[in-house]
Amino acid sequence: MKVRITDLSIDHTSAFTNWIADKQAIKYTLSKFLPDRDEEWVMLYIKSLIEDTSTWDQAIVIDDDIVVGYCGLSNISEQNRSAEYFIIIGNRKYWNAGIGTYAGRLVLDYGFSKMKLHRIWLTVSDLNQGAIRSYEKLGFTKEGHMKEACYRNGKFHDKVIMSILENQWHNLQV
Repeated sequence: MKVRITDLSIDHTSAFTNWIADKQAIKYTLSKFLPDRDEEWVMLYIKSLIEDTSTWDQAIVIDDDIVVGYCGLSNISEQNRSAEYFIIIGNRKYWNAGIGTYAGRLVLDYGFSKMKLHRIWLTVSDLNQGAIRSYEKLGFTKEGHMKEACYRNGKFHDKVIMSILENQWHNLQV
């Protein structure tokens, strides 16, 4: 299976709409995806991402034409040389196939090598153990908790803060 990332575009609207309609696929993602959203909302959301210079948004594509997810960097700070990593494999058929970890390597390499970032961080639901394992494979380490920072399924739960520094990433590539 060939995996690549490419700039998110309006052409990805249909796939993105299908992902956020799958409540299981998005249960740990951004709160704005949780209400039912139609294709028009998704198209406007993607347009806003494309215009936002503080984000680098990529579609995850396999075998040249199957769009299975979305990843990239947000909250990009040139001053602090930092950004927040995000990813969703929206098509559950492709979960647990290593695609997210591979796409994560591509994003981190771009962030550290091309954007010259010093620190890339993320937050993740403490219930999302699969994602935490994937992030640890990429070299992220836990640095803290945000108590009861997320409300899902009628209860609050913690989010874990993780990060990786430029030198840590480069040491893993040797």
